[in-house]
Amino acid sequence: MEVLSSRTEELLAVLGRHAGKRMFVAVLGSPDPDGLASAWALKLLARHVGVSMDIFTFEVVSRPDNMVFAQLLGIPFRQITGRLPRIAFSACAVVDRQNARLPVPQPKRLPLLVHIDHHAPVPTGAVYSQQNPAAGSTCTLMAFHFANLLQMAPFDPNETCRVATALMYGIRTDTMDFVTARAADHQAAALLAPYASAEMTRTIVQTPLGKTFLETLTTALRTVQTKNGLTVAYAGKVGRRARDTIGETADFLSRAEGTNTIIVFGLVNGRFNGSLRAQDPTLDPYAFLDGALSTRLGFPVDCGGRTFSGGFSAALSDVAGGNEEAARTQITDALMTAWAARRLPKRASARRTPKA
Repeated sequence: MEVLSSRTEELLAVLGRHAGKRMFVAVLGSPDPDGLASAWALKLLARHVGVSMDIFTFEVVSRPDNMVFAQLLGIPFRQITGRLPRIAFSACAVVDRQNARLPVPQPKRLPLLVHIDHHAPVPTGAVYSQQNPAAGSTCTLMAFHFANLLQMAPFDPNETCRVATALMYGIRTDTMDFVTARAADHQAAALLAPYASAEMTRTIVQTPLGKTFLETLTTALRTVQTKNGLTVAYAGKVGRRARDTIGETADFLSRAEGTNTIIVFGLVNGRFNGSLRAQDPTLDPYAFLDGALSTRLGFPVDCGGRTFSGGFSAALSDVAGGNEEAARTQITDALMTAWAARRLPKRASARRTPKA
């Protein structure tokens, strides 16, 4: 695991170029534990070299357990709506996101100083780029940096405990409770274990299911279509504050009998947001979604993915002339058609093979 831990000095050196200045780290998309905890750890590394770093999110935290996670641990983030605050930032950073583009206008183009992610690598032009799909979560990468930082300077025990707990929980959520964890994830968890709080983790895990999730699940169950192991469900219109219930519903339905891959999508604030969950480690969620949607819908669809999960986002106005029902049908058909083509047997080559 030296590949993961040996770059801390390099990261600190890059951050140190902005000592005495102010920058921010962006948690893009729906703020989840992996993104929030990773940003918090990066904030501490920046502070160590004299950089003031803000944590910005651009969507609401909607899942009840994620809300408890952020509030209980006291994660210092701020949601941005519309535009960035009028502060003289010298640079920005992005964690836990393939697409590093900010969703709001910038008064001037800020340099992307740091980009840390566990999805498949994509070029972003960051000064320091660490994109390692060998890790099951971005928190895994940040755990090694955080553990190294603890060896360099004394930290407040309470802060250390809260950050370690956040990183541990981030690894847990992105590896399906360590079911899909790899060696790096287990080693990162071992580094965090002496500092993390099992009591706070238990409080977060025991958060009751929200009413909005049950409503989204009920709607999705009415629209389920299953064929050859692929299940597609439409969750209808979902409130912006309930957008994470789409992913929750995909997690729930992924355990249904006969389901190899589940895709749940809903309409959130004029955009279709979808979540994919898979049981097949050979499936590339990003490649499948991008091939199914960007190709068949006729325009680039914002897709992302990692082993066993992925997601997509597309504006309603770009699909089927903005007609919700027609757009829903078109997206479902595109996914089903791509899945059928992926699993189609090669009959031509079989005919050329002589019988024994």
